[in-house]
Amino acid sequence: MPGSREQILLDMLRQLRTDTSGVEAAAIISADAMPLASEMSDSLEEEVLSATASALMTTGERVANDLARGNLDQLYLRGEDGDLLVVKVNGDAILACVVDHQAKMGLTLLEVGRCAQRLADVI
Repeated sequence: MPGSREQILLDMLRQLRTDTSGVEAAAIISADAMPLASEMSDSLEEEVLSATASALMTTGERVANDLARGNLDQLYLRGEDGDLLVVKVNGDAILACVVDHQAKMGLTLLEVGRCAQRLADVI
């Protein structure tokens, strides 16, 4: 018997963290900035990641529109102590991943993008 939608989403996030070196946290966030599911350590707050990623995506979409860059698919924020990757899953959700600097970013982008495509089939 298949699991609940939330359990399926959690399993997909766990698999992403397990299979992709450097992904420290992952969260699926609704269009209204509410966390749908997350896989992260206790040192991060689900609500903070959700609100921040949603705000970044909204701002990024506005910037992409103002600069005539088309639809925004992903954002990459590089910080001194790590990175944040936000990828659009569909019109209703985004996937946010906190990534350490040791990760091979090309491979991480590929795996996070694949996960977002699989998530789109569930959400």
